[in-house]
Amino acid sequence: MTLIIEDGTGKPDAESYASAADLVLYAVKFGTVIPAGAAEQEALLRRAALVMDGMTWKGRKTSSEQALSWPRREVHLDGENKAANYLPARIQYGQMALAAEIHQDDIDPVEKRKGAVLLDRVEGAVTRQYAAIPSTSNRLLPAAPDRPSATQFADYLIRRGLFAIRA
Repeated sequence: MTLIIEDGTGKPDAESYASAADLVLYAVKFGTVIPAGAAEQEALLRRAALVMDGMTWKGRKTSSEQALSWPRREVHLDGENKAANYLPARIQYGQMALAAEIHQDDIDPVEKRKGAVLLDRVEGAVTRQYAAIPSTSNRLLPAAPDRPSATQFADYLIRRGLFAIRA
């Protein structure tokens, strides 16, 4: 099934910002691993688009009928207001980076994953201990925040970087 690509018009049936061919070029350029088949690549792009829809973006959707989060109106960036049909290239690149990250999470064995740092001790040598991730978990662990997709999306998200919450 061919992906329906968002072109900045706010399509009500759009499924992705990038095509499978775009994802293949991205993988070659950046040396990432993606599935070989076009159907698997399209499914990966759909999954990345779903993750992106859960993010809190600047501005508001251009139309309530559009399927994806972009294009958006009332986006103020770099000292200027962007047009309502503005579809940043970094949204497309971010989706492809996120798709590659999701695929990497899919193929990485659970035993190789590391949890949160539980212990850091410096006494001449550094000791670091990670939390155990159960091998019985069938959940896909979310992509780490320091991955390339987070960098691509940073300017377009409402909250960028670190922030503090006062209790």
